[in-house]
Amino acid sequence: MQFSATEAKGRFGEIMAADSDEVVTITKYGRPDKAVISFKRLQELEAIEDRYWVELARQGRESGYIGTKESDKLLLEMMNRED
Repeated sequence: MQFSATEAKGRFGEIMAADSDEVVTITKYGRPDKAVISFKRLQELEAIEDRYWVELARQGRESGYIGTKESDKLLLEMMNRED
């Protein structure tokens, strides 16, 4: 679901009623600017981020330094992993 910022102001109820798995994109000047997600999805994303940082710290401790390329790769793998 996508709305312009002006539309979103007038259709807030519809945005709040959106399916909890649906991402609502708010555009500004025709480009995506903000996203509205359910609180449950926010918690899931924060949990993934927490696991990522824990894993990064563990790997860093074991190897000395993981590097930015490996950090990015690990994050993408975790974000695409189905729990």
